[in-house]
Amino acid sequence: MKKRISIILIALLVLATLLGTFCYATEIQPRVSTETEGGINPISLTDSQENEQIETTTPTIDDYDVTYSDLYVFEDKDYELESNKLVDGNAYIFANGDVKISGQVNGSIFIIANGTVEFAESSGIYDTLYVLAQEVKINGAIYDIYSLSDKFEIMENGYISRDIRVMADNVKLRGTVHRDAYLEAENIDVKDDEGALSIDGNFNYTSKKEIQGLEDIVLYGKINFNLEEENAGTISTGEKILGYVSSAVTSIIYALVIYFLIGLIAPKFIERVGKDIQEKTLLPFIVGLVTWVAITMAIVISIMLVFTSYGSAVAIIAWTIMFIIIYISSAVFSMSVLGFVKTKITQIQENKALEICALAVIALCVWILQKIPFIGGLCSFIILTTGIGLIIRNIIPLKEKDKTTIETKTNVE
Repeated sequence: MKKRISIILIALLVLATLLGTFCYATEIQPRVSTETEGGINPISLTDSQENEQIETTTPTIDDYDVTYSDLYVFEDKDYELESNKLVDGNAYIFANGDVKISGQVNGSIFIIANGTVEFAESSGIYDTLYVLAQEVKINGAIYDIYSLSDKFEIMENGYISRDIRVMADNVKLRGTVHRDAYLEAENIDVKDDEGALSIDGNFNYTSKKEIQGLEDIVLYGKINFNLEEENAGTISTGEKILGYVSSAVTSIIYALVIYFLIGLIAPKFIERVGKDIQEKTLLPFIVGLVTWVAITMAIVISIMLVFTSYGSAVAIIAWTIMFIIIYISSAVFSMSVLGFVKTKITQIQENKALEICALAVIALCVWILQKIPFIGGLCSFIILTTGIGLIIRNIIPLKEKDKTTIETKTNVE
């Protein structure tokens, strides 16, 4: 579990670092619905307690510097939302450091941080918290929590109005949860001498062992325990061979399917990429490298567009195009080698069945290159990058290349 959490966090934190140091917010447009007779709309209890009155000391809206409607933060360092700040909307925070929330957010909050995310006792999140970080500490009031971290803790003053859904290595729970808890963790601590967890709903958890001390917590629902299965032991030689064979056959079928689909859409494509890899051997690879940089920038821009009302559709289209290009790049590389081979062996040009068999053999050789110990990763990168470069050079600038070819032939004649 720890390895899986670490991989996800590393990938997202690299993205946060790429975003650099940006911090901005839109002008405030106060929402009428956020004010009540007593000030800021307080957290309400769940169905079973909706008629009970909660005694709170929540400040009124006049006590806050209502600076933001929606807050967007991209920091390459620590970030803090001070106790006198109010976000009258949603907050999106990406930080390459620690994040501390002492103020109020009248909406959902999304946090990715390369450090500790802490919610002080004065904090209040009046919708859902989504957080990915190395460590999360909750000592304020929040509606719902979705968390992925190495360590997760709800302290004595932590007040969760609805559910918590947490995946972590180590979980420590005190405070109050007014509905259900869903946990997946290695170690779960629910009680010490200073206090214990109070939960009004069900306690659902998955772990390698049952929790000690659950009988001492305040629990009105049921305990549901799922035993996390240990990883399987050593894989037999037969299973390894079967796995390799299955992977090789899948790669061949994948290349053939892409070959037939491209044959229907662009019949001359194989001939063009074969000529490209023969005449401009290094150029497709260089174009592919440039495209990787462009893809990285496009991902960052598209993520920022998702946070706007008009950019989500554009981002989805961009992601789809990038995914398709990357997905078919290995098969396109195999087809470029096939196009090159066809120029050298006449029999393959004249026999379609022989051409398909040749592509299957080439796809198998490409798969073998990618599986070679120590250099397989480098081979995979070269193959994917060259394939991407071939796609960009032979699909996007297709008309221009055709015109250039015609003009060249005319000048020669």
